[in-house]
Amino acid sequence: MKPLSFSLTLQLPLPSPDDKRADVERLRETSGIENLYVPLELMCALPAALRKKNFSIKPVFGITGPCTRLLEIDTEQVFGIAIDIGTTNIVASLFDLKSIKKISEKHMTNPQTVYGDDILSRMHFAMSRGVEELQTAVIGGLNSIIASLADDAKIKTQGIFAVTVASNTAMTHLLLGLDVSNIPIEPYIPVVHSPVFLKAGELDLAVNPGATVYTFPNAGSYVGGDIISGILSLGIHKAEAPTVLIDVGTNAEIVVGMKDWLFVGAGAAGPALEGGVFSAGMRAQPGAIYMIEIDSVTHGVRYKTIEDAQPAGICGSGVIDLVAELFEKGIIDSMGRFRDTAGVVRTENGLSFIVVRTERATIEVSEREINNFLRSKAAMFTSLHVLLKSLGLGFRDIDRFYIAGALGTGVRVRKAIGIGMLPDIPVEKYIPANNSSLSGAELLLTNGELHREVEKIRSMITYREMNTDTEFMKEFPDALFLPHLNPDILTNG
Repeated sequence: MKPLSFSLTLQLPLPSPDDKRADVERLRETSGIENLYVPLELMCALPAALRKKNFSIKPVFGITGPCTRLLEIDTEQVFGIAIDIGTTNIVASLFDLKSIKKISEKHMTNPQTVYGDDILSRMHFAMSRGVEELQTAVIGGLNSIIASLADDAKIKTQGIFAVTVASNTAMTHLLLGLDVSNIPIEPYIPVVHSPVFLKAGELDLAVNPGATVYTFPNAGSYVGGDIISGILSLGIHKAEAPTVLIDVGTNAEIVVGMKDWLFVGAGAAGPALEGGVFSAGMRAQPGAIYMIEIDSVTHGVRYKTIEDAQPAGICGSGVIDLVAELFEKGIIDSMGRFRDTAGVVRTENGLSFIVVRTERATIEVSEREINNFLRSKAAMFTSLHVLLKSLGLGFRDIDRFYIAGALGTGVRVRKAIGIGMLPDIPVEKYIPANNSSLSGAELLLTNGELHREVEKIRSMITYREMNTDTEFMKEFPDALFLPHLNPDILTNG
């Protein structure tokens, strides 16, 4: 197992009258890398470097698909960065590729959010103003987080020789400066499925300019590299029994599969869990309310915030808790409408429920916001149900149920089941997958040969477009109810 970029300690045989091999051939044969490619700039530098070191060198090589590329003739440092570019957040981790050890991890808000919170807004911006501004913004963000990781580890960015990037299809296009105008319109065609191997210098990334950059491929406009990376990290493509992954980001991408086959469907569910539906919604960061309980008599609210900070808003798990508690305590009915009861007030937004009222802030949820949330939860559940039904499967046939993205961050599964967001199956089948996209990027960074497995995964995927699916449209209205117009469906599927 070799990482995406790796070093070797080599003592090349000295040239002699009996050994007149060229320097490049000498390096190729001593390294044992038959498919070695030496770029011209390093070919020019090789003779002097070899003779200065008496033919004893520590070169760095990068796996780039069909060939292995010489990246540096002689160096001590070999580090790599794995990156998950989300629509909202960027997360990156730094690895020592000699010891295959993770050094640190950092996250930041995606700088592109100034051009729109959702990916559709950014694509429209790119379509009207060009992609360059958005590309510059995200690369600036990546360089910032790379520099921060390097500074903390006290290493030079020139010693970073490999970068893996997992992101959705549109985000990958924006990173590469590709035209996104055909992604959001039928028939939803990206520029490329497999950009895969690039050089860091092509993207102006603040690492060694010759570093290998691997971008995870997509399987369509709405099945991005982040999903393929998640499948890789969880091993769904090798599972012996049907397995589900729900990754809630900008959309809810749903993977159903096992060895030999993978089906993916997508529905718009993410904004409800990332601050896009509730005015008080926010990302999972300090001050975000992540757990809520409502007293059954007084309707007083107890809550917990991340890092016990002053409440600033509600993150994804808190949104699910809130709607579940409002329904369980009879404050809203099965259609999400408020009843005339304690805690319900009339504001400029209509009927609302006060979650928190302090001197600093009032956090409330309106009936309109609840209805918008119900549309998101209905889209997610219906996508899952329709996809499984098309495969002749029910909820009970699923062996493992991975939950990732905004839904997987601290969610109380029983609360999500109670509002019909997740099927009513044994809770032990639900497994938090956390950031499966980053995990897949880390796997490939530390085992470069996995790029072949990634291509296999991409070829296994069959995509079902939910936005135009007649069965989805037929079942969607029933899922708008709490928990569902036909509650038996939650158990039986």
